[in-house]
This record gives sequence, C-alpha cells and structure tokens, in this order.
Amino acid sequence: MNLNETKTTLNPDIKKELKKSKLEVLTNENDFLVKTLKKAG
Repeated sequence: MNLNETKTTLNPDIKKELKKSKLEVLTNENDFLVKTLKKAG
C-alpha cells in the first residue's frame, strides 16, 4: 500500500467529517442559545 495513495483517498473523507463535526457543534450552540433566549424572553 502506497502511503501517498492513502493520503489522497483519506483526505476528502476527513475533510467531510471535519465540516460535519463543525456544523454539529454550531447547531448545538445555536440550540443552546435559542433555549436560553426563550427562557429569558
């Protein structure tokens, strides 16, 4: 197995996962903010 080949094949998948996890964190933070705003309002 060529190391360069694995790098190129894994890279897009890792990038997708990173984007996905960042999005999930942002949605969780937004949900939290919305809940706190509703409580205050």
